[in-house]
Amino acid sequence: MSDESESAIRTPIVNAVLEAQSAHGRLRPLLPLLAGRSAAELLDAVRRDAEGTGPLLAGATTAAQRLRQLHAAELGLSAQDVELRSLYPSLDRGIYACSHSMGMPSVVGPAAVVHQLAELAQSGIGVWDDGTWVDVMDQFRARVAELVGGDLDAGDVAWFPNVSEALCAVLEGVPAGKLVYTAGHFTTGHYVHHQWAQNTGGELVEIPVDDDGSVPTERILAAITPDVRVLSISHALFESGWLQDLRALAAGLRERAPGAMLLLDAYQTAGTVPIDARALGDHVLVTAGGHKQLRSATGAAFLYVPRRWLQGSGALTPRRAGWWGHAAAFSFEKGAVRRAEDASRFRTGTPTLLGMAMLLGELAAASSVTGGQLGPAIVRARRVTQGLVEAALAACARNGLAVRGGWGAGQRAAFVCVEVREGAALAQALADEGKHVDFRPRVGGARDGWLRVSGNPAGFAYEIDAVIDAIARLRR
Repeated sequence: MSDESESAIRTPIVNAVLEAQSAHGRLRPLLPLLAGRSAAELLDAVRRDAEGTGPLLAGATTAAQRLRQLHAAELGLSAQDVELRSLYPSLDRGIYACSHSMGMPSVVGPAAVVHQLAELAQSGIGVWDDGTWVDVMDQFRARVAELVGGDLDAGDVAWFPNVSEALCAVLEGVPAGKLVYTAGHFTTGHYVHHQWAQNTGGELVEIPVDDDGSVPTERILAAITPDVRVLSISHALFESGWLQDLRALAAGLRERAPGAMLLLDAYQTAGTVPIDARALGDHVLVTAGGHKQLRSATGAAFLYVPRRWLQGSGALTPRRAGWWGHAAAFSFEKGAVRRAEDASRFRTGTPTLLGMAMLLGELAAASSVTGGQLGPAIVRARRVTQGLVEAALAACARNGLAVRGGWGAGQRAAFVCVEVREGAALAQALADEGKHVDFRPRVGGARDGWLRVSGNPAGFAYEIDAVIDAIARLRR
């Protein structure tokens, strides 16, 4: 496809919106400008930076927003689409198609962080004495449970700085036995599983992945024997987008190894693919983090744990400890830790409150068009992102680009993997045009592999089309 035909298939209004989105450059880094400055200079730098970005980027891209509002019907957008997108002005700084790697936040999440910092500046120790930060933790637990389809009666939520810590904390409480996982797990899973085997003498069973990036459910089920203690699953495989059949795996595990747990890493899917923890069963633990599809900051990972794993003889007890892991942290007891009979037993030190606050803000933004309810918001996000994946598959077919896996959008998470050579250079060339994707090599350090192109619940089909067209043009 020539450059001329690439633009000819778009309507004038689509081209106008894309041009408006490409008109904004990058923010200048603030932190390197702060070293060695006086107090007056620091205040001036912060003020000038705030003026340059607007109130948390709000209003930075009013041209694109106005065009969408005026021409929503021609662009194929509903009023709800336009309303939700207004909360994400950062998405109008070019085209952002890698929310599966580092999601662009709304204006709400950063505002929640600023509010928490303001409370600290105004109240000091009052954030504890008045219960402000405790309220944030309680809200975090309740919203995360809702996010994964659980509740705080049947389970509890522990927070972690990242999913690696959550996986380690769970497996530290699992004695030697057999652990089954797939070769398509993210690298953290491989490292944590192997470390568990080294620590306990446990046995690892790695299920191979097909060349197209899929792993049949039947292959996993066939590896489950009565002596399996853990089935560790990545909900979607990060190198292909292949979506695992959670219901079949949870049911098969319960039937074949009744005492085993299913440890679900939902990092690639939480927020865009519905998860029903209650329906899956009390043997299923769910972990994920805030900074991918949930479009929050780092430091906001979590673990949903059914209560059967928190109490009695089957309680998981990690090896790590800290004052927040105590059953009564503010009693300041000394000696051996007395662990709580809820998810507090997984805690170590002081929690990452700012990450929690930002995730709560982002969940509020995501559910703003569904009356604040996360369940319907995730159903909507799945419908929208699945449509964008369908658009990406069609655009790749139109441009003669190979996509990893021959399966449809219903079998994929919110992204497609486009096969390319010189992938890192191609991703950089796209970034230079303001179109952001990311590259995953076929093997470590290789130049060929896949560009991951992601749909966003606040994204639009014409953006995906423009990114795929640009990949085809730059590849030539």
